[in-house]
Amino acid sequence: MNDIEKLKATLDEWNAALDSGDIERLAATCDPDLIICNEHSPTSIGLQALRDKYAPRLEALTFKSDVEINEIKIFGDFAIMVTHFDVKTTHKETGEQGGGAGRLVIGYRRDDNGDWKMALDVDNNG
Repeated sequence: MNDIEKLKATLDEWNAALDSGDIERLAATCDPDLIICNEHSPTSIGLQALRDKYAPRLEALTFKSDVEINEIKIFGDFAIMVTHFDVKTTHKETGEQGGGAGRLVIGYRRDDNGDWKMALDVDNNG
């Protein structure tokens, strides 16, 4: 599998983990020093920040993720992926529908095992 295929597989695994509600599976796709820069939220750093952000959401909501990759550029052991995301959510208790869509820029860093891990998550809702 080449690097482009590995990056796409890592993104697919993130979405599968999100959609299955598995916080540890989600964290396993990320670099320990992950930087999260999401709209309307303070910047956060690290896997515990990821857990703190997503665990309550995964408890309350089911997710259905769709992501279209627009561009991938690799710079040695760092890669940038520009995507368009469309995530639908359903509240587990109330059935209320929600979600978001927009541009997502993801930075990936290659770890010592040669695996690509999400190191930067920057969204821009539409």
